[in-house]
Amino acid sequence: MSNELSASTDLAPTATTALSKRVVTDLIPISAAVLVAILCVGWMTGLSTGLDVRIYQVFNDFCGWSSKLDKLLLQGSALKSALLMCAFGFLWFRPDGDVSLRRELLITTILAVLISLILNRTLSTLLPFRDRPIYSIGGHAPSMDWRADLENWSSFPSDHATYLFAIAAGFWLISRPWGAVFGMAAAVVSLTRIFVGVHFPSDILTGALIGIATSLAVSRESVRVRIAAPIIALEPRFPSFFYAALFVTLAELSEAFQHTRHVGMAILHLFGGHH
Repeated sequence: MSNELSASTDLAPTATTALSKRVVTDLIPISAAVLVAILCVGWMTGLSTGLDVRIYQVFNDFCGWSSKLDKLLLQGSALKSALLMCAFGFLWFRPDGDVSLRRELLITTILAVLISLILNRTLSTLLPFRDRPIYSIGGHAPSMDWRADLENWSSFPSDHATYLFAIAAGFWLISRPWGAVFGMAAAVVSLTRIFVGVHFPSDILTGALIGIATSLAVSRESVRVRIAAPIIALEPRFPSFFYAALFVTLAELSEAFQHTRHVGMAILHLFGGHH
């Protein structure tokens, strides 16, 4: 597998590849933004509700059908963190090719996840609240003891799809094989969210579009030079602190900064007088 993942498709330096990448990073975010707007309108007007429900029921009907399938999907989804660490470390320390560009794109991928989650939560707050399908229309529960940390947020759009596809798009710009591998993992995890009844299909699709569009937009050269390059310049000066901070960031990144959000909310509640 390592030979395949180090194929010459990574960061090909030809002028044609560079031009095609610019076209992709320009057109896809715009197209994704249009699709997100259409999906938002569809959800608010109820035009997409029927299709959403039918697709959701197709996936959820298998939930609880087999304890082995439930365990495979729910416990297997936890491997996304290990896959992220593996891919990030492989691409960061790989000595061949344009190391500086590859590391800049990895840093901008982290930035893209942060921005995409902020956009996701902003959209979730501004739009009407959407109940989780398992609560609004019912469904089958897993055969094993499992609870999702839903944080009382609207179902639309999906945080998981947003940050996982933001990472997949970032990896795709660096390495087609790694991007494809993480993209498949993102798809499986996202579909599992439909399977257990915590998201409708349109939640997943909207989140994925937000993540991909943000990652491609943030990866532009102007952003990399201004933000990623100065951060990477700290690595040779303070290697111990740099990699300690990077390791903690990746640990949080693998769970969509869930613990950071919990600490932040606790601080807000402490000073805001909430209980």
